[in-house]
Amino acid sequence: MRFADKLWTGLKDAVVPVDRHALARAVTERAAGVLPPGERVVAGHPVEAGEQLPEPPRQFRQQAFAAQRTAGDRLVDGMGRAEWGLHRLNPVNAVVDRFDDRHSDSPQLSGGWRSTAGQLAAALRPRCSFRYLSVLLVTDHQLHLVRVRLAGNRREPMAGAQAVEHAWRAERRQAVWVRNRTDVRHGTHEAGFADGSWVTFAFTVGGYGPVVDTFPRRLRHTDPVT
Repeated sequence: MRFADKLWTGLKDAVVPVDRHALARAVTERAAGVLPPGERVVAGHPVEAGEQLPEPPRQFRQQAFAAQRTAGDRLVDGMGRAEWGLHRLNPVNAVVDRFDDRHSDSPQLSGGWRSTAGQLAAALRPRCSFRYLSVLLVTDHQLHLVRVRLAGNRREPMAGAQAVEHAWRAERRQAVWVRNRTDVRHGTHEAGFADGSWVTFAFTVGGYGPVVDTFPRRLRHTDPVT
C-alpha cells in the first residue's frame, strides 16, 4: 500500500465514526451465543452503568475476562487478594465492612450490594483492562448480563474471535418495573426488583424499546418509585 493510501485510510478511520447501531446488533448476537440451550432471546441491547453508580466494594467487585489476563496480572491479583485477606483478619475492619455493606445505597443504587440490583450493579462495574460492551438479554424466563470483549482495532471492534462471558442473571419475575430517566441523560433507566432494590443503568445507543417493553411496569421520570 502506498503512503498516500495509508494516509487516506488513517484519515478516514479518524473522521468516519463506527456504526454504533451495527455494533450493538453484532454484540447482542454474540452475547446470545453463551446462553444455555433452550433459552430463547426475547430482546437484548448493550447497556452500561449509570454515570454516578459507585464502584462496588472489593469483596463484591468482579474481575472481567480473568482467563485472558497475563501471568503478571494474575500475580498482582493474588497479591491483592492476600492483602484483602489480612485486612479482613482485623476484627475492626470486618465490622466496618459489614456496616458499609448495609449502608451502601446511593442516588443510583438502592438495596445494597447483596440485593438483586446490587449484584447487577457489581456486574456493570467490574475490574477490566480490556475494551468490552455489556449486553442485557431478556429471555422467556430470565434476565442476563453478558460481556463481549472488543478487538483492539477501533475501526473493526468485532474483528477476530473475541471472548464472551456471562456476568449476571435473575428470574424475569424478579424484575417488577423500569423507569425512564432520560431527564438525566438519554437512554438512562432505573430497574426495580421484587426485593425492593433498584439500580440505574443506561442503554448505550437507541433501539432499546423492545427491552423496556419486557418489564411488567414502565414508569416515567415523574412517577414515584413504589
